[in-house]
Amino acid sequence: MRYIAIFLLVANIGYFSWVRYAAEPIVPRVISAPRPLLNSGLTLISEYEAQLAAQPALNCFTIGDFSTMDDASSFIAEMGEAAFASNVVLSGDPLSLQYRVFLPPASSRGIATIALDALSEGLIAADIESEIYLITRGMLENGIALGVFSELGDAQALRNGVQGLGYAPQIEEIPRSTDEIQVQLQVLEQFVLENPAWLDLTAGRPNLIITENLCETIAQGTQFP
Repeated sequence: MRYIAIFLLVANIGYFSWVRYAAEPIVPRVISAPRPLLNSGLTLISEYEAQLAAQPALNCFTIGDFSTMDDASSFIAEMGEAAFASNVVLSGDPLSLQYRVFLPPASSRGIATIALDALSEGLIAADIESEIYLITRGMLENGIALGVFSELGDAQALRNGVQGLGYAPQIEEIPRSTDEIQVQLQVLEQFVLENPAWLDLTAGRPNLIITENLCETIAQGTQFP
């Protein structure tokens, strides 16, 4: 009996130690809230088709050959709301930038002419050489052109000299390439080539080459989150 009592005592001590130090506590299971799906940037085909159907009917064109970047930008501006999307494209290989110095457009042709005469006299008196002229069309209509330079330093020198006469000239970078300047255009279908408004728009640019293209139907980056 003595050995049995000793055995039971040792067994109880061992069980107590195992429960106290070795056994892991039993934690009741907690059901977590469902996690939202990650936004992978994907769009279902049905969603894309719905987006595409909501867009207006379009005609797409490539238009060239514009003589200057300013002329191409002016053409886009004149399109107004008829242009669903547009951008200026330089075809060919890129060339070094040029730098145009100019005075911003005046509020009217008369005021611009008066400013041109006064600036001409000021340049002569200050012994500053520059072939200036009035800009009569485009985005800078009624502005004053002061010169185009291949070196930024030359453009800055002229700008500083004209600033000394009390004017506020600006410098604009002019991108260039080995080929023509084009406009890629998406036009609302009701504003097609036979439309009188289109004919009026292009009448002053008889050298434009207008090519109709298939509009892109693939998903664009802006259509995704």
